[in-house]
Amino acid sequence: LSAATLGLETGDCLVLNSVFNVEKAMKHLDAYGRINCFLDRDEAGRRTLDVLGKRHGGRICDRSAFYDGCKDLNEYLQLTTKKEMDNNLKIKRI
Repeated sequence: LSAATLGLETGDCLVLNSVFNVEKAMKHLDAYGRINCFLDRDEAGRRTLDVLGKRHGGRICDRSAFYDGCKDLNEYLQLTTKKEMDNNLKIKRI
């Protein structure tokens, strides 16, 4: 959902809510050519990416470099939104 909010995804999205749901999601991903993954930048996210890669191979695209320095895409979205709000406040004060 953070990816859609940021305009990074305009097509179908599958939200796991937890990496423990990856096995349930597998069958839903079979029909897609490219699978963009916005997983947490931690051990669980890397393991999930590995599991997906074993089944879907080169169709898996790790997009976590986009939010390097943040734990996950939602943290990046929050920081970006806060910076935009701070900038808007500065502009209004001038």
